[in-house]
Amino acid sequence: MNIIQNDQENLKPKHSKADRANPKHIRDESANPPKHIRKTSAKPKILKGIIAVELISVILACCFVYRIWCHNVEVRVFDQVCSSTLASSSYFMDEHANEVAAATLKTYAETVVEEVYEYLWTTEKIEYRTGADMSYKSAGTLEKDKMVKRTGITRNGWSRVSVDDEDYYIPEDKLTDDIPDSLPIASGTKGEYQKYALSLLPDFGWDSSELEPLIYLWNRESGWNPRSHNKSSGAHGIPQALPAKKMASEGSDYYTNAEPQIRWGLKYIARRYGSPSRAWAHFRSSGWY
Repeated sequence: MNIIQNDQENLKPKHSKADRANPKHIRDESANPPKHIRKTSAKPKILKGIIAVELISVILACCFVYRIWCHNVEVRVFDQVCSSTLASSSYFMDEHANEVAAATLKTYAETVVEEVYEYLWTTEKIEYRTGADMSYKSAGTLEKDKMVKRTGITRNGWSRVSVDDEDYYIPEDKLTDDIPDSLPIASGTKGEYQKYALSLLPDFGWDSSELEPLIYLWNRESGWNPRSHNKSSGAHGIPQALPAKKMASEGSDYYTNAEPQIRWGLKYIARRYGSPSRAWAHFRSSGWY
């Protein structure tokens, strides 16, 4: 009997009353929920949002730089952006830093991006300035239809021109390559010779007004024909050089080529009379020059 009683006692679960009141297999799991049903933290979502914003900012910045450098965005717009940025940052910069930044920006805007050498005409009366900006000092005035030598083009729409052997600047849109109608330039090949002579006038310090007396002078001498030859005197070419071999100093093809003849003729006029108008005045009074 004791043996049976002992066996029955051994078969009883060895748990306390608290354990029997709250067995493990039915214990409340709310205090320590399983991983698959735990609440997700909000921090990863915030980090993902920040990363997305940064990526979008980088992409937009790259697009902005790409448009500026690869699509040649209008420089004046870029200049305005820089000026606005400079103005907005002035609060954080001292006066000297602002001056340096402004000078750097202006220097960038004035940079000559193309060196040229050509003669153009003013389309209206215009002031020429000491720098490529309306804020610079006005150095003088050019009249309408004035021929000027352009030596460079800047970033911000100004042309560098040579006036009395000094560099000045005028707005690029005030220049044209159309020769004024007031000049009596002929058509055809003869007109091309006269245009070539016109392009050389500034090299002698002469204004385009000297073209008209030059045209009249060489019309009378040779009709602007490079093969014109005076059988009695031996004078030859457009300027009627005597003897013709004097023009060899300007090119070996002087006998038939108009360009060396014109160069030599202008040098002769400059040396002997000082200008075409004076040479033409002498011709009218004496019949030769």
